[in-house]
Amino acid sequence: MIHSIKHQTFFDYEKTPKSVVQRLHLTPLDNAHQRVIDWEIVVDGGAIALEAIDYHGNKVHLCGHNSDTKKMQITCCGKVDVTDTNGIVGAHHLSLPLDLFKNNSTLCTPGPRLRKLGKEMKSCVLTNTTGDLNILHELSKRILANIEYSKGKTDTSTTAEMAMEIGAGVCQDHVHAFIAVARFLGFSARYVSGYLLMQGSKIQDASHAWAEVHINELGWVGFDISNGISPNDCYVKLATGFDYSDVIPLSGVRFGNGKEQIVTRIMISQQ
Repeated sequence: MIHSIKHQTFFDYEKTPKSVVQRLHLTPLDNAHQRVIDWEIVVDGGAIALEAIDYHGNKVHLCGHNSDTKKMQITCCGKVDVTDTNGIVGAHHLSLPLDLFKNNSTLCTPGPRLRKLGKEMKSCVLTNTTGDLNILHELSKRILANIEYSKGKTDTSTTAEMAMEIGAGVCQDHVHAFIAVARFLGFSARYVSGYLLMQGSKIQDASHAWAEVHINELGWVGFDISNGISPNDCYVKLATGFDYSDVIPLSGVRFGNGKEQIVTRIMISQQ
């Protein structure tokens, strides 16, 4: 399936800033299940200063702001062809050791509630007759049962344990909680950011998130906890990391006084 994507971010500053630097994780790369047909980043009111590959294998861009304007617009757009592989991504190819993805991270450290769930899931592992894949799908169901999908209850700094305490959150929170317990069970797990083509919703205000867990003989396998499925050809991957802090779509610093307004608009359609 070919996806046409346009991701726009609009910055409106009350006063002209002295300097602005934005970091972008907004460029998809070719992999086992997706092929980038074309992709470009256009910065109005600024310019791209640096392009690099980080230690997770993600493409990163840094862009700066023109000093004589109060507005900046970053547009990332292109087409990506995605193949449905039933969520199977395949072998680990990064230079980072696979075992690093078993370690707790800032946003994915289990507290009492997640450890309790982890201990419950360990009994499934010890009496495992259904295979790791089914155990992880069961974990996905239990996370969603404990953290109701609800906007406005959490933010980007909310940890996995905090989301369990609140009992509500969004896709980011589901993924963090799932990863925390998967690592507690001894799996290598990572965070994935990207886009999801949703039927009847061409315009969106945020990207999507899901998890990948490394399973023997299969390699990395995707789990969309919020929707209870493994990613198919409706998903476009942007970046992976230990948690959200490694894959933030757009983050930056601003030097200067006054308020700023940031608006994001994402348009995804099937070709």
